[in-house]
Amino acid sequence: MTENNEGQTSNGNSVIKTSDAARVIVYTGNVMKQANINSFNSGKNNQELVSALTDTLKAYLYTKPMWTFDKVNGILEIPDPFYFDQKLTEDRNEYEITAKLFYLPSSSTSVIEPSPPPQYVAQSIYHLFKVLGINTIDTFIVYFNGLIFNYSDEVDGSSSNDNFTKSDFDNLIKVWTELEKFHVNNRIHKLGVSEFTKNRLESFINAVEISPKVNQINIIDCNNGEILEFAKKNDIELLTHRDPTVILPSKTFRNIIEETNTNKISLNNDLLPRWVLKYSVMIKCRGVVANKGYIVMGSTPNSVSLQYLTLKHQYLTLHLPIIILYY
Repeated sequence: MTENNEGQTSNGNSVIKTSDAARVIVYTGNVMKQANINSFNSGKNNQELVSALTDTLKAYLYTKPMWTFDKVNGILEIPDPFYFDQKLTEDRNEYEITAKLFYLPSSSTSVIEPSPPPQYVAQSIYHLFKVLGINTIDTFIVYFNGLIFNYSDEVDGSSSNDNFTKSDFDNLIKVWTELEKFHVNNRIHKLGVSEFTKNRLESFINAVEISPKVNQINIIDCNNGEILEFAKKNDIELLTHRDPTVILPSKTFRNIIEETNTNKISLNNDLLPRWVLKYSVMIKCRGVVANKGYIVMGSTPNSVSLQYLTLKHQYLTLHLPIIILYY
């Protein structure tokens, strides 16, 4: 396929438009190398992601077109990961790779069953493997949409004031079951959760086969005595973060699309953000983060997961069962 600066790809006698894509994957690349990195606020906000998404779409949709469109599955990748050099330059053992999957308010593609699709785990891992040229992740953390660390849950031992419902708990178990498969196959070394109180962790550990080894909580909650004691007793590493509750609201995503669309090239205005994967690559011997980026998946409301994408890429199928992604 060949791209042009009008959002079209010629494929034989047919012409494919970027606006036809019902599913879009955006790779921001290393945000630490972007020109406006100094403008990022270190506080709790999503400006880093918003700026990176905007810059990526502007750069690789029309300034220097570099994208690929899988017409069969309707998946548009920006930029084309096979020509977007983000591969590790040293031996894999020299790096510590951490990833965090954010489920969003718009994650569900079903009105009938508005639960977070477990297949987003495999999707996000697949795209991270592809862009970095890896087949293992050191730590993978999952953040369930809207979950916050609730002090009242710790104080009175009751979940009556907790925003984490029984339905939320059951849905997260389904997502966790997908993560466990990657751990069993030695593709993820440590599994983690985010914003879990002591009571949540106790219930969760009793319900899963593989317990989380990491609990990432907001930096303002890191001195909570209950969670510190419980984590130490159960060999759970506590990490802090400054991520917002909703890292990419639907309105923000659509504003980015509207801002970057032009008369010649555009994305579908109905795209909704489904998941965000935030990752970092640290050089172990120096303790320095060499690469930090985001992968975002968006799809239209009517893009129900009916098709199956079989992954046959060598870096995934070596010593691994074939992974099926539901898009």
